[in-house]
Amino acid sequence: MTTRSFDQVRSSLEDILFELQSASADCEWFISSDKLIEILEIRREDYFKILYSLRSEREYSSRGSQGFNQSQADMLILLLEKVLKIEGLALEFARAGVYFDDVYLDEFRTFLKEIVLSKLDRHELDKELLLLLISSTKRFEDAFDSYFDDKFDLQRLVDNGIAEFLEIKSFSADYGADVFLRSYFFQVLNTKLFPIRQITSEYRDRAYYEIFGKFRKEEKEKKRKKPNHGRRFGSGTFYEDAETREHREFLGLSEDYTKSELKNRYKEMIKKYHPDVNKDGLEMTQKIIASYNFLIMRDAR
Repeated sequence: MTTRSFDQVRSSLEDILFELQSASADCEWFISSDKLIEILEIRREDYFKILYSLRSEREYSSRGSQGFNQSQADMLILLLEKVLKIEGLALEFARAGVYFDDVYLDEFRTFLKEIVLSKLDRHELDKELLLLLISSTKRFEDAFDSYFDDKFDLQRLVDNGIAEFLEIKSFSADYGADVFLRSYFFQVLNTKLFPIRQITSEYRDRAYYEIFGKFRKEEKEKKRKKPNHGRRFGSGTFYEDAETREHREFLGLSEDYTKSELKNRYKEMIKKYHPDVNKDGLEMTQKIIASYNFLIMRDAR
């Protein structure tokens, strides 16, 4: 292989990134080996010799011989670093907005965690609402989860955080990076990668102390079963007990409502009747909270 000048290396890299951007839909793309060989101006046998040598460094898939998609981006980066004899291409891919390796995803999660904590630090506890929630549920954790959903628009918070993260890092958002990062975040939310209860634990402790005047003890999680709003018998008839039906119908939900529909309906009604916006809405707010928590707790059994 001939030695490449700096300008040739940059030109080849920019052409490859342009191809990925042109094909990218929310950070999903494919580039063929033929196109890579053409752009890199490398002999076919040299290309595949380097490609197959990667087997000793990374788990190799024969699919890479046809080309690369976003799930094989780390292999493509390694290949390009060997052909072009440069390092740090993961940063170039991130700047182009077509791929984020674990390093940048870690930074992204840390960035959003700091945003959540910063927002909590500036948040003034609404004791009245939290007391209402506590009075209608048996567990403080569940009450605070409902409080957090009500007071913090997590979707908007994440969207704003993504836009800020991309701008600060100078990563392009023109090829679906924002959609990819949003999808990624909600995949890892409530997992060990982004344990929201653990992240908010300090504020939960302070809230508990403000309400009860004592320190919070760790609550034991009960064994949970799969959601079961009712039972369908052989005839297809749906059965639910009267109390469940009463709460469901009060919230205006269908028999086969989803957890997402329940949460959205709860938020809609709370925003309408909460005493902060409706001076006559206290009783209605209490009923809404009671029905919401009844259904949430029933589905968690």
